[in-house]
Amino acid sequence: MKPIKLPKEEKQTLIDDLQAHLELEHGVTLGQLATEQLVDYMINQLKEPIYNQAIEDACRTVSDRMAVLEEDLYALKVSKRARR
Repeated sequence: MKPIKLPKEEKQTLIDDLQAHLELEHGVTLGQLATEQLVDYMINQLKEPIYNQAIEDACRTVSDRMAVLEEDLYALKVSKRARR
């Protein structure tokens, strides 16, 4: 799986939010570099399960849409007319 590269602004927002969360909720103060390394670690650890869940969600969505499409197609079938 290829590495996730976040835009600089998004990554900085994550770092800032994590620093604030750690300070507020846990009384832990981390510097910029330590927090960035923690964000990178978390992204690396979570990317595969999140990706796999996204694939499962997409498969479920496609399957649901295919079922509806199949019902619509069966509704379009022409029944054989009775002979007189």
